[in-house]
Amino acid sequence: MKQSALFILFSLLCSHHQLSAQHKAIAIDTLLNRLNQKNLFNGAVVVGQRDSILLSKGYGYANFSNATAFTPDTPADGGSIAETLTAASVLLLAEQQKLSLLDSVQQYLPEYPYPHTQIWNLLTHSTGGLPDYSYYFGKLTDNRVLTTEEMVSILNQQKPALLYPLYTNFSYDSPGFDVAAAIVARVSGDSYQRFLSTYFFEPLQMQQSYIRPPLLNEWPGERIKGYTYDNDVLELADIGDREGFYGGSNLWFSAHDLYRWGRSFYHQPILSESLISIITSWVTIQGKLSMLRLGAWYQGRNPNAYYYWGSVAGFYSFVYWDAEHQFTIALVSNTNIPQWVRPQLTASLIDLMEGRKEQAITEPQADKVDEKQLKAIAGKYKTDKAGNVEIYLKESLPYLKLQSEMEYRILQVDGRTFYVPGLDTWLSFQKRQGDAFQQILWRTSHSASSGKRVE
Repeated sequence: MKQSALFILFSLLCSHHQLSAQHKAIAIDTLLNRLNQKNLFNGAVVVGQRDSILLSKGYGYANFSNATAFTPDTPADGGSIAETLTAASVLLLAEQQKLSLLDSVQQYLPEYPYPHTQIWNLLTHSTGGLPDYSYYFGKLTDNRVLTTEEMVSILNQQKPALLYPLYTNFSYDSPGFDVAAAIVARVSGDSYQRFLSTYFFEPLQMQQSYIRPPLLNEWPGERIKGYTYDNDVLELADIGDREGFYGGSNLWFSAHDLYRWGRSFYHQPILSESLISIITSWVTIQGKLSMLRLGAWYQGRNPNAYYYWGSVAGFYSFVYWDAEHQFTIALVSNTNIPQWVRPQLTASLIDLMEGRKEQAITEPQADKVDEKQLKAIAGKYKTDKAGNVEIYLKESLPYLKLQSEMEYRILQVDGRTFYVPGLDTWLSFQKRQGDAFQQILWRTSHSASSGKRVE
């Protein structure tokens, strides 16, 4: 009798779990269909909990010119998500005692011109701020491919001044991860592609993940293109040519593969428990807490949830994994999801996977800010979740500080929206009075906050 009762209870619990999982899948599918119909999402998503995939589906087209369907196995440019693979590669070599994070970069790349830079600086965005890619392309005198080796050579010849002294502040630095990837290849004796395949892609069956060819006309087979919508008019917004650098970008993934990468941190992991602990460990830069963990992950809604995203040209990718609730979200897109949609979309997906009701995705009622109005956003604000925030101009460029005193560069990404790399924060402003905005709206990929000017 007891066994029958236990069996019935177990069956009811399983039935409830299945219904709950089905509800999540339907809700996510409904959300993405609605956004697709409004030209706000085109791509693929894979979400799963525990050992089951709840939804794996494509929306719209990989190539609009020939109506090729976007599927969960369609590879797309992952942008900065490449940094999570590069950091894991370096930390794996450190675990194997083949290098130390305290090793000088010049030990492996003698041409690198800043003598005291350590590998740790490359992973923590504390190199002082290497120039972005436009700087290196601007120094080329012909149409040859820009490689990481070429970038290091240009740095050696030009020795550009850095934004900060070494070790003193966060400065988002994708080229630093390209340098780190070159060190991985040098230490391992393999190409970086081969290293990734051996330790990550093959064990996880990430069959649609690869480093892109430097030249677009050398792409094997059909390649999906990047697009953007301008007032509902589709326009091409494709990736650049002659890009032979990788580590901080230029890795392509399908939604299925990003899902496998995220899930691997808590379900049948291929990395040791101690290495995962190091990957997700906090970083301090000159005593100031960084919001990016050592393995290039932001913390999600709880201490056991992490995420990262990438964006380049018309492409946007996102992966979120929650070891506590045992779920993973992965999505890729090729229509340049509007900046105001991105944090609301990802927060809604997390809400649904946590069993919460999604919040409506609506365009913020924010004021436009042009370059001549940047002084109007400067000041001190008190927010309900992020605490005290100070915004100021330095050489006419906006910066932000929190209580930790870390300084972050603010980038304007559209007429009403700013983004803060390193904090994963989108900012917008309201209620201008005289020469100053009075309210700040603060969003991350998983939360929302607001605040008022106090000074």
